[in-house]
Amino acid sequence: MKRRGLLFTLVAVFLFSLAVAGIPGPQEAQAARMIKLGAALPLTGPLATEGKKQRAGYEIWRERVNAQGGVNVGGKKMKVKIIYFDYESKTPTATKLAERLITREKVDLILGPFGSGATKSVGAITERYQIPMIAPVASSEPIFSQGYKYMFGLLAPNSFLPNNFFALLKKQNPRPKTMAFATRNDFFPRYITKAIRSQAKKHGFTDVYYAEFPKDSKDHSTWLTVVKGKKPDVLMIAGYLPDTLLATKQANELGVKPKILFTMVGPVYSQFTDALGSTANNILTAAWWGEALDYKGNFIGTAQDFGKIWRKKFNKEPDYVAAASTAAGIVAQRAFEAAGSLNKKKVRDAIANTNIQTFFGPVKFDKRGQNTASAIVLFQVQGGKRKTVWPPSVANGKFIYPR
Repeated sequence: MKRRGLLFTLVAVFLFSLAVAGIPGPQEAQAARMIKLGAALPLTGPLATEGKKQRAGYEIWRERVNAQGGVNVGGKKMKVKIIYFDYESKTPTATKLAERLITREKVDLILGPFGSGATKSVGAITERYQIPMIAPVASSEPIFSQGYKYMFGLLAPNSFLPNNFFALLKKQNPRPKTMAFATRNDFFPRYITKAIRSQAKKHGFTDVYYAEFPKDSKDHSTWLTVVKGKKPDVLMIAGYLPDTLLATKQANELGVKPKILFTMVGPVYSQFTDALGSTANNILTAAWWGEALDYKGNFIGTAQDFGKIWRKKFNKEPDYVAAASTAAGIVAQRAFEAAGSLNKKKVRDAIANTNIQTFFGPVKFDKRGQNTASAIVLFQVQGGKRKTVWPPSVANGKFIYPR
């Protein structure tokens, strides 16, 4: 009895010492448990513009959910922490950092990197460790056709684009007849170009030129000079922001004047129109989200509400990269709530069963993990602003043709 009493005394003294020292006891530690998410992003290097938008989008969600007390997991409110690593726009580095987030930082879920290429590489890691990943900016079907069970993409598949694109073109008078293509030698740009190019002949267009340029090319004048000689009605340029900025600038300088200049991506970003000024006008592009769309959810509100939040923080127009990143947080939140647990298998299953409406649009994943409930719409820069021009059901501007 004396030993038992002595033991109780020692335990009491120990717990009292912890409290005095400010160290949480077992119950307090459990109560303080946070949901840890990890994100390897290109915060420096050529893709830094996109990576920083992703981080800002993730942070909008994190700040708002924590301001509401956190995520309700099994009846307990848990705050969210996001651990960021910079992969410097280098895909192999993204893979290594994703593994570090999983094995060392012990995160509960991965928020995806930028683009289909990096997402494909990181997806192999999350699949190996069986930890869910929500990828906000990956849309190329091949990466979702590998049989992975833990990777989910918010963007509509690239194959959704050609129907809208060619429907718009065939409405023009006189109808354009010839097309030329130039793409960055990278996973997403090549695939989105292939999606359009493979359908061109079917829709009655003649393919007059195709070129691939190196990643982060510093000069596009060689292939642009060839395009000028071909005089295509439609020129498609596929790449990331630095590529399309430079190519558009040089096309203007060289006098390359197709009736339609279609670029992916670039014009959806305010940085594109800010840098090019009037040169950006009447360029056609496509995106997976816009403020004019009639989307509404419970967490942020409408697409327009997100636009107000973004402008208040950054004084710029929002784009699909930022919006999709915030939406990725909402999907993660709903999955943790539905699972009632941080168990990775249960959270994965909850993501797979997602069927919600958000400010980014509907989210429902097919068996491959792609959000086939979403859409791709066409925009044109008009007077320095992006106007939705197709499909007609969501258009807030009339397509200007020829450019």
